[in-house]
Amino acid sequence: MPLDDSLRDAVNDVRLQAEELFPEHGNLTYVIGKIVLPTHLLADGHDHQTNTPFDFEGMLKLAIYRRVTGMSQEAISDQLENWPYLQQRFGLDGAPSQETISYTKRHRFEDLDTRHFLRAVADEFAELTEEHDSTYSPDQPPDSDPSPEEVAASGEPIHHYVDRHAKHVITGAQNEVWPVLDTGRADNTKHADRRVWEHQTAMSLSKRAGTHSVFRTFNKFRRDALHHDTHLYAVQMLGLPDDHDYDLSEYPGARLPTPDWRDVASSVTNQFNAAVDRQMTNIAPTALFTEPVVAALDTTHDPFNVSPWKDEEDIEPEDDRIAVGRDTGRTKVPKDDYPEMVNGGEDSHTYQYEYATLTVVGRNAPIVLAVEPVRHDSTWEGEEGETVSWAEVVDRLLTQARKHVDIQLVMADRAFDGHAVGHVIDQYHGVNYLIPKKKNATVGGENVADKLSDVKEDMTLRSRVERDASLYLTSDTPYVDVADDPTVGEDGYSHDASFLYVPAEDEDWAVDEDNEYAVFVTNADDVSPMEAIGLSDEYSKRWDIEIEYKMVKPLLPSIRSTDYRMRFFTFAYSLLLYNLWRMVDHSLKTLVSEVYDEYGRGPHEERLDPLLTLADLHMTVVALMLLPDGVDPPF
Repeated sequence: MPLDDSLRDAVNDVRLQAEELFPEHGNLTYVIGKIVLPTHLLADGHDHQTNTPFDFEGMLKLAIYRRVTGMSQEAISDQLENWPYLQQRFGLDGAPSQETISYTKRHRFEDLDTRHFLRAVADEFAELTEEHDSTYSPDQPPDSDPSPEEVAASGEPIHHYVDRHAKHVITGAQNEVWPVLDTGRADNTKHADRRVWEHQTAMSLSKRAGTHSVFRTFNKFRRDALHHDTHLYAVQMLGLPDDHDYDLSEYPGARLPTPDWRDVASSVTNQFNAAVDRQMTNIAPTALFTEPVVAALDTTHDPFNVSPWKDEEDIEPEDDRIAVGRDTGRTKVPKDDYPEMVNGGEDSHTYQYEYATLTVVGRNAPIVLAVEPVRHDSTWEGEEGETVSWAEVVDRLLTQARKHVDIQLVMADRAFDGHAVGHVIDQYHGVNYLIPKKKNATVGGENVADKLSDVKEDMTLRSRVERDASLYLTSDTPYVDVADDPTVGEDGYSHDASFLYVPAEDEDWAVDEDNEYAVFVTNADDVSPMEAIGLSDEYSKRWDIEIEYKMVKPLLPSIRSTDYRMRFFTFAYSLLLYNLWRMVDHSLKTLVSEVYDEYGRGPHEERLDPLLTLADLHMTVVALMLLPDGVDPPF
């Protein structure tokens, strides 16, 4: 049945309105909400004696939206409930139920002219949405950028708004990171890399499950789950340097050896850096992230509960013994195949993999920017042990991190205290540093604790600063070639530093017997006693990194493999998951701050509390991995 002239003109008028509105916003629901419909030409079949109906024009707009998208009545009702700003756009006082939508179609739109008009307008909108690339996707919110006024008018609580957006932000964050992690396997391999990262993620989120446990978990839901051997092989391929090659004739019928740990570390960190670069691309340009940043250097451990020593019954007569007790003369025999990257802990029965990280701290989102393995000579290695200096570790970390952000100040753990580290930070990277001195350290040949007497005895003096102390390197300074390095001055001169004698806010910083005072070294210029207190307060913000490690460690899977490719990648991937949480939370904060006027950080306020907890992220990620593909039938 053709439309009469007045309704045909009305359809054309609606199209003209839409053509003007689409370039303005480009969103289907926005445009439908803004158009004016000729309600005076359309008949409302509602019986006004029964109850108060939803606005007629609003229900007309809802019907147009449903016809264009092809959504069911139930889906439309759910969407209005989930995204309250749609109610505002369509001029509705609430979310109509499926029954109400059905009643409206059968009774309020019973007039044939009304039905034909709706069909004609919907056809026009369908054509325009394709022209303006505004087609609707059921996997995305109706509008990714609603106005603050619409959201405020909807009365939607912030936590509901966060819940609505979290799924899509998490999916987007995963899609940013996963594609840059490349195992280097053939394109036609049975399981794509994305499936490997799903399993790797599940390992971290499943209470320290290993590859075997994850395979069994996914095997319950998928007919063709990634086998744990394939998972391990894929990660080994990722950790294999591009130029690494074996002479297979040297290993007939034997397992190929693991590449040198430094080659493995370089291969993994290259991919880690690419992933962090993707993450920072989403974070750095936002108003809630400011540069230059303050960063923290620290170390953490992954326990390894296997002794490096042979049991007495396994010792052969020809085995070389190593002295382990200076006073007792006790000797032990090391195992031949003990992992070289396992270091000794604080006591003689603790063994661990060790890693150093550089993390953004302070007001910004605490993103881990860089990671490096830590290699120390251990007793059981005898004369064959290798130690990588802290100066080299710091140089590598800063080289990685400064590709992502501009760094103003580095605050390091006291383990990094040393002239070589200070030289690397000051001369190689031109960054300020703040490092607490170790207990029993010396300044100018005098023990640091002995230099605190005037501060401790004078009640009117809170701090003291010793400025312009020249630091010199010696010929045995690790990592720095003192003789030929152009950054080293005459007689081994490195740079000037200041020593800050201040109250210790944490006993771990203290150098005196009473655990009351700390001594910091910094290369910052002209530090006053008052500024020294401020720098000490700034150092206390390193608590971020303590929180980071507490959250990263539960993400470390329990794996049996001693292949360093699997070990180091697993730790690096856990850091990326931690970053993912921080990235998602930062993105949600950015969205909320743009929509809710009352939400935001004042100029002197610290970082805002997380909107999405790590536990929420865990559950959502697991659901996103299992549910999008559906659950395979049990037969």
